[in-house]
Amino acid sequence: YDPKPDKVFGVAFRTKPESSTGVPHILEHSVLCGSRKYPSRDPFAHLLKGSLQTFLNAMTYPDRTVYPVASRNRADFRNLMDVYLDAVFHPRAVEEEGWWVLRQEGWRYDVIDDEDDGGRALATNGTKQRNLAGNSDRADFEFKGVVYSEMKGVYSNPESLLERSTQSLLFPDNSYHYDSGGDPAIIPTLTREEFVAFYKKYYHPTNARLFVAGDESDVYHALSVADRYMSPMGYNPQSRKDSVIHYQQRTFKQPVRERKPFAAAASEEGEDEESSEGHILCVTWLLNTQPLTPMMELAWVVLNSLLLGKSSSPLRLALEDSNIGEETIGGGLDDELLQSTFAIGMKGVKKREDVAVLEDLIMDTLHKLDSDGFSEDEIASSMNTIEFQLREGGGGLRGMEIFLSALAKWNYDISPKDALVYEDALKLLKEEIDKTGSNTFQQLIHDSLLGNNHRVVMELFPSTTLEADQVQDTKIQITRAKSKMSDSEYQHIIDEGIKLKILQETEETPEIIATNPALSISDIDPTPIEYPIHVEENAFKSGINVVSHEVASSGIAYVDFGLDVSMIPYEDAILLPSLISLLNEAGTSDMSAADFRNYVGKSTGGVYATLEIMSVKPTGWDDDIKVHPGVNMLTMLF
Repeated sequence: YDPKPDKVFGVAFRTKPESSTGVPHILEHSVLCGSRKYPSRDPFAHLLKGSLQTFLNAMTYPDRTVYPVASRNRADFRNLMDVYLDAVFHPRAVEEEGWWVLRQEGWRYDVIDDEDDGGRALATNGTKQRNLAGNSDRADFEFKGVVYSEMKGVYSNPESLLERSTQSLLFPDNSYHYDSGGDPAIIPTLTREEFVAFYKKYYHPTNARLFVAGDESDVYHALSVADRYMSPMGYNPQSRKDSVIHYQQRTFKQPVRERKPFAAAASEEGEDEESSEGHILCVTWLLNTQPLTPMMELAWVVLNSLLLGKSSSPLRLALEDSNIGEETIGGGLDDELLQSTFAIGMKGVKKREDVAVLEDLIMDTLHKLDSDGFSEDEIASSMNTIEFQLREGGGGLRGMEIFLSALAKWNYDISPKDALVYEDALKLLKEEIDKTGSNTFQQLIHDSLLGNNHRVVMELFPSTTLEADQVQDTKIQITRAKSKMSDSEYQHIIDEGIKLKILQETEETPEIIATNPALSISDIDPTPIEYPIHVEENAFKSGINVVSHEVASSGIAYVDFGLDVSMIPYEDAILLPSLISLLNEAGTSDMSAADFRNYVGKSTGGVYATLEIMSVKPTGWDDDIKVHPGVNMLTMLF
């Protein structure tokens, strides 16, 4: 029972990338840099400081951009909602007054070592301006920008590089071929005209999805406010038509194989460059070329659990026990977009020749499962685990989970209800398993994995020279661009840089700051929330006290058993973390680890052990400021 649940509002746009300039990602940042009603350069930062928000963020997906907020306070919730609506429908970033936003949030040329005196001279000293206008005397530039810098970091992470490179190869013919976040090598090709055109094309109410979770008055208020923003903009069916995501067909006659370097630190003297960091291999399949039925979608979720869900799952176990690599990667099933994929691999593969061995191991394990199938216990355990997960949700803000989950269908003009209702699909899958047993999952492996050549086998190998090469490539890119600039274009960049720096260093006026919404004391309810707690002493005549609290949990009971282990000798306390690991991973005297995990999965939503150590004041300790001596502890095993 929660007397003050979170109120949630969200607006999402289907933003289909047409290049890897990162314009959807840059717009996600840019619309939150001031709007018509809230002109502050960073209302987002003001909200973070002066709000009771329980969620405040924005996210760019490969095919949608989402702006969700949440708060338990009604006045705060309405403030947040109004700021976000004004931001997405009336951003300063696409107006002339917001010229600076793309330069700050996206990318710009920045003068290297531009000190105040020299930089200002470019704008004030006419002689120096003319002298620097010649190509040979022009200042050195570098790329800067919030998103540009962020994506440089993303592309320097080997697993992110692998994921994005694989997606581009797996989808050669549709919009997933492009990186909506932006490729650092391509981001600097984005023009302001393209930036504004993308906004006007996709940020229209006709292409928007709005979500509200709260009580009746919250919903009516949200719809009324949204109507005031959206109705004046009219209806534009072309905006929705232009944003449609088309299916990638299976077109590969053979799997696509690619080797790419990733930046690695210099190896130790005498150590082979490629063995110092290890190779990375991942195999990724495109699963569907048309909508899956709800039952088949759920079957894939269960199969993913069967293959990878537990440490004893056969595909995961085969890879981890092989000692070929350090850790499994890929994540298995990804079903958040129009088309689902399945990816599995390992990082930290020390020997180049083991990369091929690893691919063979993956395929051989799938062949064996195609032939032998799964046991009844394995299937029952995974089915029960998935059913628990469906009932529980993700464990976060319930309204937020519903909104983000619904978009997995809603974004493609399918009823959002289809992403939330699972009972019929679950019933059909159970009936199918009763009739065919493991064959349901063996057929998926046979048809969509083993018999599917539309897959990418991506290998990344470490390179100690890649980072230097990329720096040199960027310098060449900038030099070429600079050589093509006219004197006026070059001077315009210099002047814009100075204006941006002045703007960023200038404090906003009190009048501008005052436009940011703020809560008053009267908006905040000082009454603490009291949760109904029931204490039953000597429950079931066991001598144990049971504390219970009723929650909305879809019929699931959550039970914690706390065992006082503080009587363990101090010198043995160091062994407690190892005990926790054994309790979570090992089997029992009459069950193997795999059998025990299946038993737990069939019977519960999960059984886990944790360790909690709490400091306790010594007897007579009455100083609340003085640090506890740390020798009195209450140790609990849950």
